Amino acid sequence: MRRRSHRTDGLRILVTVTFNTNQLRSHLLPLLAIDGVAEVVLVADAAPAPMLGVRVVIPPQFLSRLFGRAVAKLLVCGFLAIRDRPDWIMGYNLVPHGLNAYIAGRASGAKVMYHQIGGPKEWDGGGWMSDNKLLGRLPRPSRAVERGLLAIVRRADIVATMGTSGREALLRRGLDPERVVVVPPALDPSRTAEPRAAGTRYDVVAIGNLIPRKRHSDLLKAVASLRARGLSLRLGIAGDGPLAEDLADEAARLAVGDLVSFLGFREDVKAVYESAGVFALPSRDEGLSIALLDAMASGLAPIATSVGDIRDVVHDGESGILFAVGDVEGLADGLARLVGDDDFRERIAAAARLQALSWAGVGSVAERLRATMFVPSDITIGRPFQVSGDVGRPGGAA
Repeated sequence: MRRRSHRTDGLRILVTVTFNTNQLRSHLLPLLAIDGVAEVVLVADAAPAPMLGVRVVIPPQFLSRLFGRAVAKLLVCGFLAIRDRPDWIMGYNLVPHGLNAYIAGRASGAKVMYHQIGGPKEWDGGGWMSDNKLLGRLPRPSRAVERGLLAIVRRADIVATMGTSGREALLRRGLDPERVVVVPPALDPSRTAEPRAAGTRYDVVAIGNLIPRKRHSDLLKAVASLRARGLSLRLGIAGDGPLAEDLADEAARLAVGDLVSFLGFREDVKAVYESAGVFALPSRDEGLSIALLDAMASGLAPIATSVGDIRDVVHDGESGILFAVGDVEGLADGLARLVGDDDFRERIAAAARLQALSWAGVGSVAERLRATMFVPSDITIGRPFQVSGDVGRPGGAA
């Protein structure tokens, strides 16, 4: 299909996605920091807090009731694409949004970018290990479904990944290296604390949804292991989710209930970061955790599982500590070293902050997007962006 040349008044971008507010700001702020972007139109289930430069379109309720939310957003996205003729349509997560972006792009002639924010699990084995409500119900891997999903991915003009691991997985499936680019989530200043001396309320904090793949239970077991060694480590866990009650029960069963504080959903995420010197992420799998980046930029020393794109920013022994998924004793050893050795922790924290700022600063991510979306080179990057309203959602960090 014939592609249109760029407008002289700047790019117009149509975005289709279901985002929590952390993800929304982290992915849209870099677009808004590019002078050459005239407008971002967001097709969403509900209106977020206003962001300058973003126009939100919500599908009519009758469409959602009649067809379901995913199809309703597809219909609205297709209508807007044909009527407004955007330069780019961006779909974050493959099903349904990457698929929706592809269909709307074919109908309108716009270029399509699919952003693989959940890592290769979005398509690997047909998505059976993903968080997708439909594909995640598959009882076992399906290569037939995987082939169908990758067929959609191959038809996107650009595929963006959160890091190099996700990119390499796509290249192994035969995608054109020139069309697969790394675009991490950006740091949001509204969630980032200024570095300071380690807080005294908690030794370690974790922020994220209380769901199985985050493996918060491993943190509880590590705290119990350290107590048995004679080290009482104070842990704060911010976030909510379906495992909240189970995790509280497990803390009691492990006899560490007095050392673990379940903080629930927290708006004041900066205060959480300021309350400790170490951030822990024991997840089974990740794309690239926004909460991890925020913590590193806030001056916390990270300890995380060696999975996905985490390895782009956490370099073992340099800008953090990595351990294997499920290795509770390895987690406990790393926590003991970070908490017990102030010089080591401060050195790791300083390196982690520099790594996060260089990898995921708004200006850095905006430059990646500018180059990817073929914005003319004379357009400036890193202008002071303005966002109205504080829509940070620390408890829902990915």
